[in-house]
Amino acid sequence: MEYIKVYKTKVPNAAITLDRMIQLASAFSKIRSTEIRTRFSKLLDHEKLNFWDFGVKATAALNKGDSVNIICGSKGYLCQIIEIIKDPNGELGDIFGWTRMYDAPYKNVCALTIKSAKQLSPIEIKQLLSNSKQLVSSFYSRGPSQTPRKPEALSEGRVVELSLTTFERNPAARKSCLDHFGPQCRVCEFDFEKNYGELGKGFIHVHHITPLSHIRENYAVDPIKDLIPVCPNCHAMLHIRQGEPLTVSELKTIYSSTKA
Repeated sequence: MEYIKVYKTKVPNAAITLDRMIQLASAFSKIRSTEIRTRFSKLLDHEKLNFWDFGVKATAALNKGDSVNIICGSKGYLCQIIEIIKDPNGELGDIFGWTRMYDAPYKNVCALTIKSAKQLSPIEIKQLLSNSKQLVSSFYSRGPSQTPRKPEALSEGRVVELSLTTFERNPAARKSCLDHFGPQCRVCEFDFEKNYGELGKGFIHVHHITPLSHIRENYAVDPIKDLIPVCPNCHAMLHIRQGEPLTVSELKTIYSSTKA
């Protein structure tokens, strides 16, 4: 079966995933999970491979050997799946240097061989769409402006298409930020490792004090002045208002007032 996964805009991560091959022996030496090591060891006949995470719902439709066309904006990658590795803690993504987006690690890592990568015309994309079964994702909840369904019509599990614009994060900037501030939330002081042990070690969101969606261009980030670690709950609260986010000091004042 041939499938297609379409990202309507150029996906920033493509430059460090689909356009980058992973040295398998080096990656294997860093894996700690016994289960992940067992699955990954099946790949060691290859020297290098590409990797991608299609998302939980999309990956459920895939099997080893399937062909998948991945289209990022106008660039297309014709891939074949070599192995699918379930990785609920995102260990492989961390090893590969993928930046964690939102509060979810990359959970379904697909090892790929890329047969071709090229710019596609609108006609070529339309032809691929007509000839392939489309893989889509419904990761995000419905927006507040959308009319809710009547209670009797509520259902889950329907596959819907998502159009998403994302902004590239620099893993080195994140590391420098955490090296300076530590992995504790700067609003509520929550520490994932203290509360969850090894499972939570190193996990924390990094908040852009000026959102990248406001800047909308490549710029030199200062990891100390521009970034700050916050837990997922506080990160959500910082962005809960439409438009300008709350400042960290504003949210810290609100948080502290509820504890008084």
